[in-house]
Amino acid sequence: MTQLSAAGSSRPDFGIAVPERIHPAAEQIGAHLLTWASRVGLVADARERARLEAAGFHLLAARALPDAHQDEVELFAQWVLWLFHLDDEQDEGAMGRSADAVHATYAAITSIIEGSSAPAAATAPVNALAELWPRTARGMSTQWRRRILGHIHDHRDAFLVQIAHRQGGTLASPEEYPALRRDDNAMFLFDLLEVVYQTEIPPGLVATRGWAELCAAASDVVAWCNDVVSLPREAAGGETTNYVLVLQHATACDEHTALAQVHTHIVRRSRDLDEAERDVLADARHLEPTMNPDRLRLLVRTIRDAPGTHLAWMYTSGRHQ
Repeated sequence: MTQLSAAGSSRPDFGIAVPERIHPAAEQIGAHLLTWASRVGLVADARERARLEAAGFHLLAARALPDAHQDEVELFAQWVLWLFHLDDEQDEGAMGRSADAVHATYAAITSIIEGSSAPAAATAPVNALAELWPRTARGMSTQWRRRILGHIHDHRDAFLVQIAHRQGGTLASPEEYPALRRDDNAMFLFDLLEVVYQTEIPPGLVATRGWAELCAAASDVVAWCNDVVSLPREAAGGETTNYVLVLQHATACDEHTALAQVHTHIVRRSRDLDEAERDVLADARHLEPTMNPDRLRLLVRTIRDAPGTHLAWMYTSGRHQ
């Protein structure tokens, strides 16, 4: 592993280890992702295709899952693309201005996850999910399906809170922001890793503080680093779901001071993540001694490394240039 450094560049140095390995079929995964996106309607023209190629979502999946089976990496890459397409609908499309549009979209999403077909005249993300979901959920338990649906509903609710802030001209408070940003950051991606590794986390382990903290801390560090890196673009575009802007607004401090505060929170949360990784593995030995320890460690390590893999992707993706 290497450390991301700001030396000689404008890249923030978060002191976060970056996994160096990448899946050997990364470029083929990217080609297959483009084909899938065109087939399900997430890419409609040459401009959207160029934007997808520049974003490099396949590289995020390939960095996160260097040892997984190619088919599973492609599945995860499809979910990453689907999520970012949904986020773009919120940032740039009708969902960013209309709570009704959010409710309608997520009602259709919920219906598909509960076993129904896509409704007539469904949006592109809904139609894509109708193709994606059956392949994803095959073999997963009812408990897992309820859990991922709960996280998707949390994602919806975070959208709705952001719309309310936009319409009211307000910002989240520093106390409200971490949970709001975590839900906005799509916790269901961690549920999908269980599909990739064919290792479903039993309810007893999911219910532990260690597992909850592992996923929450990983998501927090990813989101807060993203807030720092994307600050110039979001500030220029009037986006206010950003930790730096929230702290500036709440404390009337300058940008440099707010950035330093976010950096402190990232360092603290990274320590929490290290501790949570140890706690989960210890809990598993006592609560779930029959689980495959190698697969569990691989899944836990993938979550633990999420901040580093996401940073490495952000610094090379055309989405963040």
